[in-house]
Amino acid sequence: MTKPAANSSVLEVRTIVAPTQIDEPSKAIEEGRVALARGAWAEARARFAEALAREESPEAYEGAGLAARYELDAEAAIEAHERGYRLARSRGDPATAARLAIQLGHDAYAFRGPAEASGWVERAALLVEGEPPSVAAAWVSVLRAQFALADHDPESGQAQSAQAIALAREVGAIDVEMIALSVNGLALVSAGEIEDGMRRLDAAAAAAVGGEMIDADSIETVCCHMIDACKLVRDLERANEWCLRVRDIATRFADRQMFSICRTAYADVLLWHGDWERADEELTAAVDELGALRPGRDVDPLARLAELRRRQGRTSEAEELLPRVESHRFHALLTGLLALDRGDAETAVDAAGRFLRRVGEANRFERVAGLDLLVRAAVAGGDEGSARKAAEEIAAIAVACPNAPLRAAALLAEGRVAAATGELTASCPLIEDAVDLFDGAGARYDAALARLVLASVLRAAGREGPAANAEERGRKALQELGARTSEPRAGGLSPRESEVLRLVARGLSNDDIARELVLSVRTVERHVANVYLKIGASGRTGRAIATAWAHAHGIT
Repeated sequence: MTKPAANSSVLEVRTIVAPTQIDEPSKAIEEGRVALARGAWAEARARFAEALAREESPEAYEGAGLAARYELDAEAAIEAHERGYRLARSRGDPATAARLAIQLGHDAYAFRGPAEASGWVERAALLVEGEPPSVAAAWVSVLRAQFALADHDPESGQAQSAQAIALAREVGAIDVEMIALSVNGLALVSAGEIEDGMRRLDAAAAAAVGGEMIDADSIETVCCHMIDACKLVRDLERANEWCLRVRDIATRFADRQMFSICRTAYADVLLWHGDWERADEELTAAVDELGALRPGRDVDPLARLAELRRRQGRTSEAEELLPRVESHRFHALLTGLLALDRGDAETAVDAAGRFLRRVGEANRFERVAGLDLLVRAAVAGGDEGSARKAAEEIAAIAVACPNAPLRAAALLAEGRVAAATGELTASCPLIEDAVDLFDGAGARYDAALARLVLASVLRAAGREGPAANAEERGRKALQELGARTSEPRAGGLSPRESEVLRLVARGLSNDDIARELVLSVRTVERHVANVYLKIGASGRTGRAIATAWAHAHGIT
């Protein structure tokens, strides 16, 4: 079933029903459950089929459908669970029918889509309404909590998961209780209550890997919630450790769905550390594996793949992927980043705003990427006020979780704003500290980009030697990562600034340039001001100096 990811990645949440949760199971059903716990899916299907051959029961249909789902046999899984559901309804057993409705929700999400999955969850909710506490009732609250997190509503996620914890404890369903506890922890982290959230996640993860939980997929799910929390607060080293743990579990139990989902989470870590070749392999495999389940399941790895292509400088490939990830929460972010790469600050500002509105105010850590884009785009468009406000919000988030990557993001944003307002002396140490923090965290790509920003500021301050050194190191790092880089431009001008300078040298006014490049006049004015700053032109003679400089450096 769906959950938010920092991110993120989308997770499947499933469970087998522990023996204590079903009354007097037959020997074949019991053997089937034991096989499920070992990950022996074919053996489990055989045992449940044997039980059904003797006598139809909702429990046997439930187990048969679950084993089929693990083998990615959509038709068999749905048919078995539907039969079990109808049989439970005909026997007047709402608790069992609700449990089968939950399984059908998992089937629907895996093979059909989230809308049908949500429908089955709500059907289960109606069946358990007014009934004694049950495993199904606990699952309803767990899944509602996950839907709330997916909608960027951590407050509702906390409330629903707390209810699920209480219900699961009352009926003794340890797997469901631990999943609910991990969802509760993730909701708290998303809302900025990091210490309490991570404490709950630690407790759930300890149960998951310490032998308290039964179902392999439930164990994987708890661990993946931990990964999502680590990614939210940018604790990438910790996320990497849990990614590897989940991969081991998924491989051992031949859980192909979870293995593919884990590939996406692991690729995020590889992307961060700059191991782009391996990230490419993991994402490409995840796209193929998840796409084979049903249309749309591959949207998460596709979104990450689009960002990888953008970072690699394979812009046309990244843009070709955008229509395929339109439903993903990162679509607006990717649109804005690509626009900014083209020098289109207005589109980037609009895209950053769309992303931040979708994330909402409560999910603080997921806002950082959108705020960073907004700082860059607002500075490029000459709106220092909006850039400063966004930078201050990043700084406040970094105070709540003062790890190196978040502190670096805050310092870099503050440094960009200082440089944009002409405070070059204040800007340089801020950006230098950001570079050091990114380096220390192993964030090679972010460190390289920060060095290029530093080079531009140093050059504007007249420190050509240090500027050239910072630029050389930044470009070398990007080349080592596998990014396609252009030759250094004279004066440290961006591609858009060089284009604007070329038109200035042709004698075009700012209005003419705006029409030529399909930009606002204000954006053109900002680009011209940046060019003047970098090449040392100013005042009434600025255009003449800029024209002469352009001809001297071959920008005509």
